[in-house]
Order: sequence, then C-alpha cells, then structure tokens
Amino acid sequence: MNDFSLRDETIIILANAEWDWSTRVNCHHLATRLAERNRVLFVDTIGGRTPAPREVGKIWRRLQRIAGGVRWITDTLQVLSPFVVPLYASERARELNTHLLAQQIRLALPKNTQPLLWIFLPAHVGLIGKLNEKLVIYHCIDEHAANPNVPATQVREREARLLKCADVVFTSARTLYEDRRTLNPHTFYLPNVADADLFGQAAAAALEIPADVKDLPHPLAGYIGNISAYKVDFDLLCAVAQKKFDVPFVLIGPVGRGDPATDVSRLRAQANIILLGERAYAEMPRYVQAFDVCLIPNNHNASTRGSLPMKFFEYLAAGKPVIATDLPALAEFRDFFYPVRTADEFVAAFAAALREDASRKRARIALAQKYSWATRMRELERILGETLARQTEAR
Repeated sequence: MNDFSLRDETIIILANAEWDWSTRVNCHHLATRLAERNRVLFVDTIGGRTPAPREVGKIWRRLQRIAGGVRWITDTLQVLSPFVVPLYASERARELNTHLLAQQIRLALPKNTQPLLWIFLPAHVGLIGKLNEKLVIYHCIDEHAANPNVPATQVREREARLLKCADVVFTSARTLYEDRRTLNPHTFYLPNVADADLFGQAAAAALEIPADVKDLPHPLAGYIGNISAYKVDFDLLCAVAQKKFDVPFVLIGPVGRGDPATDVSRLRAQANIILLGERAYAEMPRYVQAFDVCLIPNNHNASTRGSLPMKFFEYLAAGKPVIATDLPALAEFRDFFYPVRTADEFVAAFAAALREDASRKRARIALAQKYSWATRMRELERILGETLARQTEAR
C-alpha cells in the first residue's frame, strides 16, 4: 500500500475557505494537488455563523459568485459557490441548507458518480449518505466550536456525529488528535505543512523585495495571515512595538476574517505597526525574504489551543527565525522557534534571533522539507489506500 495514489477518483472538497481567498490553506493546497490525477469539486465554505451587517460587501461578492455558477479552474478542478440560508443556529435552516447543498453538488457532477467526500466543517455532516459517496474523510483543522459567534452547542453535536460517521479522520494538531481519537479509532495526526518549494525561494534565491517594504529600516519584523482579534494578541503586539519603537512590524493579510468585530484601531495607532492588507499568495516569499524575524503572536484561548499555524512551516522553509507565543500545538517544535508569553520575553527573543548563527537557519530549512506538501500527499494517499482496502475487505 505504500505506493498507492489516488487516481481517476471524483473528490468533493467541502471547504472551510473560499477559493478566491488570497490566503491559501489546507483545502486549497489539497484541491490543487488532488486535481493532478483526479476530478475535484471544490465547494466554497458555507460559513459557520450568520453574517454581521458590516459584512455587506462580502455578502454581495458571494451572491455574484453564486450567480456565476460552477467555475472551471482547470480541466479537472471545479469551484462551486453554493447558495445557502445563512442561519446556523436553526435546525430547520440547517436541514434546508443540507438539501440545497446536496442538490447543487449533484448538478455539478456526472450521474452515478461515487465520490470521496472530504469534509472540513462539522456543518456538512448532514450530507453524509446523500451523495452516493464511497468514502467520508473529516479533515479537522480547528476547534470549530470555539470560534467567535458560532452556535457552539450545535457545532459540538454535529462534530461528534461527523467523527462517528467518518471512515477516516485527519487532524492538523496534536491537541486535536488527542481529543478526537476517542470518538474514531481511524484518526491520524498529520500536522500542517507548507509549500516548502514556494517559500524556499526566500532562502535559496535573491528575490526582488516588494516596493511597499523595500525602503523600511531593518531589522524588520513581519507577520502573514489572518488579522483577527480572536487569533492575534493585539495587546502583546502593541506592547512589543512600543518597546521596540525603532523596529517596523509589518502585518500582511485580511482583517477580521472569521471575526468581523475585530477592531484594529490600536494597531493602526502604533506608528511602527504597518498593516498592508492582503497580498497574492505567490508574492508571499518576496515579503518573507524582507523580514529579519517572523511572528506568530497568537492569543492563548480555546480556539488557538488546536491551532498549528501553516505559516510556521512557511517561515521555516524560508529559513527565517520565528518568534511565537507558546501554543500547545507548537510544543513539539520548540527547538525551532523562540517561544514567548510576555512582551519582555518577546523583546529578548528578538535580540537572540538577530544574533543566531547560520546552523539554526539550516536546521529550520531541513525541518520544513520534512513538513512539505510532497511528503504530506504521500502520507494522505497511503492512509486512504489502506482505508479503501479495509472497506473492500469488509464487503
């Protein structure tokens, strides 16, 4: 089974993101790679909470994508932006959404298809058994019930059902694995990985530094990813920026995704914190190359307890020193970053990162190569091959 690879399958990825997001997460990477030898239908996230009034622009863009129908990204990769009713605490609305979603997916696929159902959100548990699927995969990358403004009780109940129904469960953090394996014996810990080849460009080549950071003074600290109050510790970041007033802190990414109440006015008020907004994923190595130190200043809460940020391995692939809050999911990698809890520890780590020797950079790059998508796809396909064989034997 070690040589098994998925080929000529139809795979439905029920994503936790939209295809058009500038930030790329597990579901994007998987869809692209699986579509090299299979037919993939990527279903944009239906979300997990009712949109806030301030998200009217997001709602309008979503309606435009829905009106555009199913899009072909390549000959083997389609994207469906489904129409659903954005009410998530209501069981009646949930049942309606399941019906609507199943109908839209069926219309996008050839008749008599037996797909693999790759689920990222517990909200999709109702689709199991409705799409003639031959395999159900739950890819758990988050503590979904701990996210802001979601109906936590319903999310926990749906996830418990999904765990019991899934043929195989992948978890991206050890904390997620320990919690979920009790409900499904076919649960595997497969930590997040990075596009090591893409971000490795920042370590191996002299890339052109983007114009919007080219003239900033050094040392330069940088962060890429979602800038949301439930994830990023704004208090810590502001305290560090005040202590290191001569250092620019560049933040790249969307503001408030998943948490529309996010208020970044404190960050904007700090003269040496620079919010650049979103940038294309393919441009990220150019920005990371400009950083002298890379940051993961996450909060400690129920949501981040299950978070092993993909950016961690992206930073490592670029060879950059990483300062991160001491998250439980990062504990096994403590030798490869500077763990901190307070602003004073952060400042001390910053000084240590700037005077480290070249051996630490080489060690980071070597670790990132082990946590690459090439390695991950081989592991995923091996497990799925064993799962399909187990099902065949059980028939």
